[in-house]
Amino acid sequence: MLARPVWRQSLALLAIGACTPAHETARQGRQVVIGMDASTLQSCAGIPTRIAQLDPRTQLYSYENKYERTGGLEITLPIIGGGIAAGGSGSYCHALVRIVDGKVAGVTYTGDNDEMIGREGVCGPIFRGCLREQQKTRAAHTAGAG
Repeated sequence: MLARPVWRQSLALLAIGACTPAHETARQGRQVVIGMDASTLQSCAGIPTRIAQLDPRTQLYSYENKYERTGGLEITLPIIGGGIAAGGSGSYCHALVRIVDGKVAGVTYTGDNDEMIGREGVCGPIFRGCLREQQKTRAAHTAGAG
C-alpha cells in the first residue's frame, strides 16, 4: 500500500505552517515595537548601529541587516541604456526607528529589502528577537492563568 500514515502528513503540514515567511515577520516586528520604550527595544533588538538626535524629544535609531547571499535565480536582460534584472532577492535592510519621548513612535524599512516572494523580507530578522520575547511573555501569562 502506498498511502503514508496520516500522522506523518499531519506533522509535515504542521511543520510547513509553523514557518512564518520573512516578510510577515518584518510586518509583525514593526507592529510589536510600536509603543515600546527605548530600553526594552534595545534589550530585544540590540544596540542600534547608529543613533541621531533629531530634536530634544526625538531620536532616530538605525538597525541594519545585510545578507551575504541574495538567493534565488537572477537573470539580467540587456536593454539599450542599461538592463533589467528579474528574480533574486534583496541584500540589505535599514530599519529606521523613530523614538519620541523615550517610546517607539514609528518604524520605516529602507534599502534593497524585498525578497522574491514578499516585500521587506530581508528586514524580518531585525525585530525577530522582540517577537520571540512577546511570544514567551504571552505563553508564560497564558500558562499562569490556566
